Amino acid sequence: MADPKWSDDAFLDDLRRQADPLADSTVARLADEHGLQSLNTLFPRLLTDVDLDVEEIPGPAREFFEATRRRCGDFDSERLERGAFAFRGHAFAAAIVMLASSLPSGYAAPCLARILTVSGNLQNHPFRRLMGVLQLVVQVMAKGSSAAESQAHLTARKLRLLHAGIRRIVPRFRPEYIDRFGPPVNHEDMLATVMGFSHLVVEGIQKLGRHLSEDEADDIWYLWRYFCLDMGIHPEGRPDDPSLIPETRDDAAAFYRSYARRHFAGAAENPDGVELARINLDMMEAMIPAWKRGIGFRRAPQLVMMELLGEEGMRRVGVEPLDGHGGQVAHLGLILRISQGVPPSLKDRFAAALSPLLFQGIINVSRKGEVTFVVPENLDDVRTRLV
Repeated sequence: MADPKWSDDAFLDDLRRQADPLADSTVARLADEHGLQSLNTLFPRLLTDVDLDVEEIPGPAREFFEATRRRCGDFDSERLERGAFAFRGHAFAAAIVMLASSLPSGYAAPCLARILTVSGNLQNHPFRRLMGVLQLVVQVMAKGSSAAESQAHLTARKLRLLHAGIRRIVPRFRPEYIDRFGPPVNHEDMLATVMGFSHLVVEGIQKLGRHLSEDEADDIWYLWRYFCLDMGIHPEGRPDDPSLIPETRDDAAAFYRSYARRHFAGAAENPDGVELARINLDMMEAMIPAWKRGIGFRRAPQLVMMELLGEEGMRRVGVEPLDGHGGQVAHLGLILRISQGVPPSLKDRFAAALSPLLFQGIINVSRKGEVTFVVPENLDDVRTRLV
């Protein structure tokens, strides 16, 4: 049974008022002590420099990275590795759930969609931005992701500074935002975002009929709770305290239901979310090889959204459900199974069968279960890898 606090508006309102004082003060110090140019130089490096050399960045940022070095607290390292291993076993399904369900679900909240349009990255560079989200998920599921100097840990700390930068510029570019929604990138919104990467992905994998035991699903959520601490979701000054993070999957589900009740809006009230969902859908369609788009697969991403989001979820972000959904799924599913040499007795749900078509050559799983993720430069590069 879920803890009732995850349905308590007073508790959630308090989460909404909390952000990341340490990251915010670091960005303020960078601007005061090293000038605004230091932010203009550092932030692009945080986005693109995978192996950031902390010794080469200004003092306040170095101090932030040192102060936020990972401490395991009471978390079980063996269980963290089990969660990562279980997640890696469903890398392709997780990727398609992310693009066809998790991201559009988040876009239904104007408080999230409005922030995601600040930089223009999703409108101007949607491929790199959306593939970057998948890159983060692969880092979290990587072997050893719970280690003190893992890529997942480094990425979380970089994101904290980037989010502080967003909070700094929002009053200039979205002057109405704080009065309407509260502090940008607050704890409630951050939890909802992580839920899209974890709780909704686990639910989506199960919807696709993939074998994922309850113990494995619990271990995956345990791993993401640990990552939430890395993202600064904790009481101020208590970095090892997970009390602001749902403890169980029941808690996670209760929180996300509350978040949807509190913040989801219809398409007419959320033009930013509708635009982001359109960009996401266009990108998925463009990832399908041209010859398969020509024989009916262009609509495959919408069919996947029907499986995962349902009609109400699609309409909420301005994507119309397709007529004859069941017949189209059966027809294209048969073509997929024939082309992939899969016996009918082993058929997956359509979305699960489609995922290797979209991501083979981008996500690779070794015989030992290790996952590597290659971020192509553009969609043409994706198509080259899929040929």
